[in-house]
Amino acid sequence: MRTRNKPAIVVLTAAAYAALFELNTLLFSAFSFSTGVDWIYLPSGLRLAFVLVFGVWGALGIILASIAIDFIHYFNADVTTAVVTGLISGASPLLARTICVDRLGLNKDLTNLTTGKLLNAAVIFSVLSATLHQLWFTFRGHTENFISSAAVMALGDLTGAILILYLAKYLFSQLTLHQFESKPPEL
Repeated sequence: MRTRNKPAIVVLTAAAYAALFELNTLLFSAFSFSTGVDWIYLPSGLRLAFVLVFGVWGALGIILASIAIDFIHYFNADVTTAVVTGLISGASPLLARTICVDRLGLNKDLTNLTTGKLLNAAVIFSVLSATLHQLWFTFRGHTENFISSAAVMALGDLTGAILILYLAKYLFSQLTLHQFESKPPEL
């Protein structure tokens, strides 16, 4: 990846994540379990997808957007909680990616990404993200019941991740299919 593209990746990742957060809030706020814990959380799919594809630069975009979201929507009087929550939001998919590469044999360039490996990555990410977030929220006094909040957050993250990742996988397969169909035959 060229150096000049990295800032664009960070900015576009942050903007897309923030936009999907707002859409998720609009669509699913009635299904919220508690503050910051949703039964369906579509942005988690973007968190994982951007970090799988862009690595640390995608994680940085997620961190920046998450800090802004957390400060604006949840912890406006608590900068420390907003910043650490943002760090967890970007670091957890990066850690999940590392686990998938080191332990599950996922290639860093994703050339061997299968439906099964994508599902494994989503599960690892969802459990890891929910656990780290809820440990932090418990430490800061924002979670009343660690187990139920972590379970719901993991389920919401997994649901969002599966929906977004498989939608992206489908769209990419359609683009590839149509790309080959639209090319004139070679003579």
